[in-house]
Amino acid sequence: MNWQELIKYSTVPLRKLDDDNMPCGIGSGCLFDFKDYRFLLTVFHVAEKSAKWCAQLQFNDEIQKTEVLYLNKFSFIGDFTQDKKRITDVEFSFHPVPNDFKCFFHHRTWDGKTLELKERPVFTVNDVGEPDKQTYYGFSGEIKPTSIPDLSAFETEIHIYHGLKYDRFENDRHYFKMPEIHPGHEWFRGCSGAPIIGENGKVVSLVCGGCTEKNEIYGNNLPKCIRTLDYFIE
Repeated sequence: MNWQELIKYSTVPLRKLDDDNMPCGIGSGCLFDFKDYRFLLTVFHVAEKSAKWCAQLQFNDEIQKTEVLYLNKFSFIGDFTQDKKRITDVEFSFHPVPNDFKCFFHHRTWDGKTLELKERPVFTVNDVGEPDKQTYYGFSGEIKPTSIPDLSAFETEIHIYHGLKYDRFENDRHYFKMPEIHPGHEWFRGCSGAPIIGENGKVVSLVCGGCTEKNEIYGNNLPKCIRTLDYFIE
């Protein structure tokens, strides 16, 4: 895959469920193989400490339902603040999944026609890199969730964003400048946890926020975060 295809296909849609098992929140993640394990990665503020989440696999035409993987609570990590006086949550969460777990980019129209079906890629340590100022970056996610109770349906829009340029590392986060004026957080709500990918195919961060005044997207310190997976599997 080229880098734009990686951006389009790699983001795994996450759904928060209410007491009736209906979607009530959305987020993003990606699949990551580490040693002999497969993980679903996202950022802390998406899953937090809730067990009411699932990963969307694809729509099953035979039974006319969306296949999902129900998840337990995500694991998360903490780190000292800069003054070393307290511990704060790090924008990184992970959840083990079966080693043969697969999910698919499934683009369907409102009337059920499949436009595209593609297996989502799985990243490894070799796919992770540090951002630089010479490379363009991008990410994708599903936004603007709409519930249609009469049809037992849930609709989202696919948002693909290219053209980010790396600006700086500050407060243990990567900052990327947008190529145009920030359109508002509603255009990115649902993209948190999505992998930020460069033209070289390297995953450098996971989306964790943004700033409308400075036209910025924030990403976590992914290379540092994935090192903690060693402690989980020991």
